[in-house]
Amino acid sequence: MAFQNLEVVHVVAMDQKHCIGKGNDLPWHISADLKHFKEITQGGVVVMGRKTLESMGRTLPKRVNWIITRDLNWAFEGTKIAHSIDDALQQAVTDVKASEKPDTIFIIGGGEIFKQTIDIADRLELTHVELDVQGDAHYPEIPNEFKKVASEQHIDDKTGVAFEFATYRK
Repeated sequence: MAFQNLEVVHVVAMDQKHCIGKGNDLPWHISADLKHFKEITQGGVVVMGRKTLESMGRTLPKRVNWIITRDLNWAFEGTKIAHSIDDALQQAVTDVKASEKPDTIFIIGGGEIFKQTIDIADRLELTHVELDVQGDAHYPEIPNEFKKVASEQHIDDKTGVAFEFATYRK
């Protein structure tokens, strides 16, 4: 456990070149991936950057939403605010222990937040989408100490896009 005896988990979908976003939005719509994300994170504590929350336009229901922003005056109803990653993680510990998933903090984006927390992550829940989007937000390279321990191949019914749910652990 990388952070105060809690498991830190990245949950993200990315294309073949690690693109996770384009124009502050998801570059694809895969219903099974959204359902998978919900199953993993619901009942837990999620930590994200301000732009990630703003791209969703709402808080995630049935989760404690911690938002990281440098703007000391920024507020968004239904969220908890921190002004650094360390601050968010420290403050989220109490919420995590009181949640339905008392051993895990979920990091859900965006690119800069993932980059700054990859070294403390214990597990990666990645959806590899078989597209090349040419977006503007990217997931960092997966460090060598992570090994793929589970994998499920799928094809989206509506778009025909192939994707894989993969779990990596240190």
